This record gives sequence, structure tokens and C-alpha cells, in this order.
Amino acid sequence: MIFRRATLKDLDPLCRLRSQLADDPEDRLTTEYAPYNAKRDKAWLQRLLRAHQRFVLIAEEKGIIYACSIVSIEKIPPKMQAYYTYRTKALLVHLYVDKNHRRHGIGRALTEYTLQYLMQKDVEFMDLECYMYNKKAAKLYNKIGFHDVFMTKRFILNK
Repeated sequence: MIFRRATLKDLDPLCRLRSQLADDPEDRLTTEYAPYNAKRDKAWLQRLLRAHQRFVLIAEEKGIIYACSIVSIEKIPPKMQAYYTYRTKALLVHLYVDKNHRRHGIGRALTEYTLQYLMQKDVEFMDLECYMYNKKAAKLYNKIGFHDVFMTKRFILNK
């Protein structure tokens, strides 16, 4: 398995991976997001692939993308640095693994590669959010070394 930063050449395979997962209730909360829209998703991925502080890392083998992580980096403004123990932090926005290739260590390996990639960029801290119902992902993140810090609760007013 090869891990690397995605480029615009990877756009169509990344769109296929995300569309595969779009309507699965195990992979997303359909009450929170608008229905999947391939055109809108492709435009979003194009912006990510061109961005400097956001990026997509992929796991591929023989030219086939099996997983991707989407990460955002934020530098703490100088005026706020007195309140933090770090200067640069990252947020793992999404981690997708092809449904037919889960439970083979790809998600773990890509998450560990993402952490190594961030350390090379002098990122000192990484957050991620994981839905409470996604027990497998939570277990994976805990095994890697992430800790539960807080829980967010949400109430949908206009249902």
C-alpha cells in the first residue's frame, strides 16, 4: 500500500470513493447533511486539492484508491498563543475506507501516515470528531492514541 498526498489527477477516483459511502447511514448522519450531490462534492474536492492549509491523503495500491483522509491545518494567531500549549493544530475532517477493504488495517495505517505527515509539517496537535454510533472508528482511534475529550450533543429544531 502506498500513502501520499492526493493531486487533481485523483479527483475522479476520490469522487467514486465518497459517492460509495454517501448514502450509507453507518457512514454519515443523513439528518445533518443535505443529500449527496456528485457535482457539489466534486467541486468541494477540487477546492481541497488546490488548498494549502487543507489537504487529502490517500492509500492506494496498483493505482486504485482504497482510502482517504481529509485534514485541515490551523495556525494559532500570535495574539492567542498565550492561551495554547501548541502553535499549529490539525483537524482530521474525514477518514474514508472503501467498504470492501475495511478491517484490513488500511484505516489505521492511513491515520498513522496522516499523523507522520502532520509532524513533518510541524503540526503539534490533532483533533478529530467521531460519531458516537461509530464504535469501530472510536476503537481504532483509541488504539492509535487518541483520547476522548468531550462529547457534543445536538438537537435538530426543524425536522
